[in-house]
Amino acid sequence: MTEEFAAPVLRETGGMGYHFLPVPADVAARLAASGTRRVVAVLNGHTVRRGIVTVEGRPALLVGQDLLRTIGAAPGDTVLVDAAPDSEPDRIDLGHELEAVFADDAEAAARFFSFTSGRQRSIASHVTGAKRPETRIKRALELAYQLRTHTLYGDTRAEG
Repeated sequence: MTEEFAAPVLRETGGMGYHFLPVPADVAARLAASGTRRVVAVLNGHTVRRGIVTVEGRPALLVGQDLLRTIGAAPGDTVLVDAAPDSEPDRIDLGHELEAVFADDAEAAARFFSFTSGRQRSIASHVTGAKRPETRIKRALELAYQLRTHTLYGDTRAEG
């Protein structure tokens, strides 16, 4: 089942101000009825994996500024979306740099893989979202250090 629709790039009005593409209610209902929680979407010809989330009370696909630049869109523009159920909804794209760091740092890898798939996906996205390989390597190394030392954003220090 593939769903095709056009959606405007909108910006959330409260909170963090995420950019998103609203998913038409009938499309979201058909995807939900089929048990789909994540999709492989082609946005203006660029393939991405996304979860269907609720933004301002409606189903949507989140799109970051890097992705908007990649697909050549800005707030207010209309994006052509071709969405299909993700056959591997728990798959997380680590990228070559993060895979290499985890191959050399078992402690960091073990902690990373102890997180929920959503948190893993968010962390991996921070690394893979960098344009330059040098930046991806730097982020992967910093991430491994933070995982090992429990200094990752959101970690709490143990009271002593």
